[in-house]
Amino acid sequence: MDLLNVLEEKVAGLVCRVKELEAENVKLSADNVQLTAKLETIENSMLSDIKRIEELDQEKALTKMVVDDLIKNIDSLVEGKNKHE
Repeated sequence: MDLLNVLEEKVAGLVCRVKELEAENVKLSADNVQLTAKLETIENSMLSDIKRIEELDQEKALTKMVVDDLIKNIDSLVEGKNKHE
């Protein structure tokens, strides 16, 4: 009879442990959903930042071209003025 009691206690302990693990699994699943959502938010933010950086790079390149052209025009005007003097 003692063996049956020991076995019953061990089975009850295992059932309790399985329930604990199931509860932990539910919590971990919920955490996983939250982390997945956070990751998606971060990825979207990074993509937005990358797009903005690309736009700024294009603006920088355009500004450089305009400034270079402006410098050439100023140089041409200065050279033309010096030739007439």
